Amino acid sequence: MNPRIVLFFAALVFVTACNDNKQSATITDTTVSDSAKKANKIYTTKLIDLSASRDIAELLCQGWELEDDLEAISSSNESMGILPFRSYYLSTDSSFVKNPRNAIEYGRWLYDADQKTINLFYSNGSKDIYKIAALAPNELVLVNIGIESVTKLKFVSGGKRYNHISDDPFHISNNGWRIKPKKPESEEQVRQRLKSYLYFHILFYRDNLARESKAISFYGFPTCLKWYAGGIYIVKENDLNENWFHCFYNKEQSMAAYKMMGALLNGKYDWPKGKISWVKKNLAVLEQMYERL
Repeated sequence: MNPRIVLFFAALVFVTACNDNKQSATITDTTVSDSAKKANKIYTTKLIDLSASRDIAELLCQGWELEDDLEAISSSNESMGILPFRSYYLSTDSSFVKNPRNAIEYGRWLYDADQKTINLFYSNGSKDIYKIAALAPNELVLVNIGIESVTKLKFVSGGKRYNHISDDPFHISNNGWRIKPKKPESEEQVRQRLKSYLYFHILFYRDNLARESKAISFYGFPTCLKWYAGGIYIVKENDLNENWFHCFYNKEQSMAAYKMMGALLNGKYDWPKGKISWVKKNLAVLEQMYERL
């Protein structure tokens, strides 16, 4: 067996088609198990249900994805290039992350109750202003008045947010590994960046368990790994996407991290047995990899 592949059960439902280079956006979880659902509660209890809230500022504090983009990524693959997937993740500490499945941006946001607008102040000094046309716990309609647009943009959400921002995979504090450093990093700093990359995916797996997601999309995230329904496989060097290199000071340091990951996958890992979700199996190994790194 290839030592760079971590497999959890013999019958794999691949993320990829026959060609490993054509990675699909989504994996569907077909596991049905009461015990698995009970095990998910440890993650579900970290979420706050916003369905009964009528407070605009509170309702805004969650992840919002453009409805028109959802279908596109569910049927796409990386060989088609990175399609735009527009989204905003607004946090209670006034930070936000924009488009984490594309070229990630971040900054501070402010809700103006008098004007019913959301003001987004980006880290690069730019600004967006959106008028709120409609808002419900799981639906947000915005108009970008900062560019004098009249187009209504419909965003959707799950109507839930994390009680603690540290548990949210899309909070900026869990995405520092994607922000290109301004100077070369030491070997230990590169290792910590790689470790933060693994931790993001740990939180992402936990998030999908908490929300009881039936289909899980890894589309657009920078990665040196491919995710299978029951396995983790390192991407071939020649198939690494450009967005992986952008997470590091230069290509040399990105390849140093890549080699660290290859060495990490050479190890042996314990994985849960029994009829439980492949998501939970992958998560268990990711957590072991994180600790070992």
